[in-house]
Amino acid sequence: MQGGVGFSLTEKSKDAVGYYDFLTGLETPDPVRLGDVIIRTRLPGLSLLTRGSRAALDFLLSPEGDRFTPFDTIKALDELISGLDYDLVIYDTPTGITNVSTGISRVVDSLLVPEQPGPLCLRSLPQILRMVAAARASNPGEEKPRLAGFVLSMTDPDDPSNLVDQREFRDLLPIELVMETVVPVHRDFREASRLGVPVAMMRERPSASALIFDQLAAELEVRLSLYEDEENPIQERDDYARLVD
Repeated sequence: MQGGVGFSLTEKSKDAVGYYDFLTGLETPDPVRLGDVIIRTRLPGLSLLTRGSRAALDFLLSPEGDRFTPFDTIKALDELISGLDYDLVIYDTPTGITNVSTGISRVVDSLLVPEQPGPLCLRSLPQILRMVAAARASNPGEEKPRLAGFVLSMTDPDDPSNLVDQREFRDLLPIELVMETVVPVHRDFREASRLGVPVAMMRERPSASALIFDQLAAELEVRLSLYEDEENPIQERDDYARLVD
């Protein structure tokens, strides 16, 4: 909702037409126009459809927008985006359970849920699981969306109470629903956002903090079946070895 990913990657995102413009009807959703507004970043293979204009956001935040239930448009937009030449589409949805986030959850293949360990996280967990169940119920006969898992983020390894919160969260769920990778609070992440580059590209030799995301990506490759090396199936290999190939 805040457009944080776009602001972190490019100054162009501030005034760019984006997802909410198509969602609210300010832009006509067709593949040509959609392709025109997608921003190619300096990183080959990574493109961005921004949050959208201030006018579209203002509508969604208004009383009228609060009653807006655009599932048919969300589904049509997803089909248009999926028809473009990309291997993987990642939606960064608004925080919390909104009309937009619930609508998107019904059309995607998998869900990855970041959680900051703490009392509020534990209390909101049943709501999130109910949303996932409702999304699956809306797709009878299909195995989607899959819950790829929860990833604990903004953790503090130096705070004993935070470690207790992490353990309590893991104890509440089956082990396969919580990612092994934990993303801590780190100054490198703020600096990467300020510079507008992925954390792995801040220095000639990536820092240890950047390897956290390599580890997370390796976990997701397995869970989402993204790795297609038939001669060396990832399930038979050591995950750490993959990170240093």
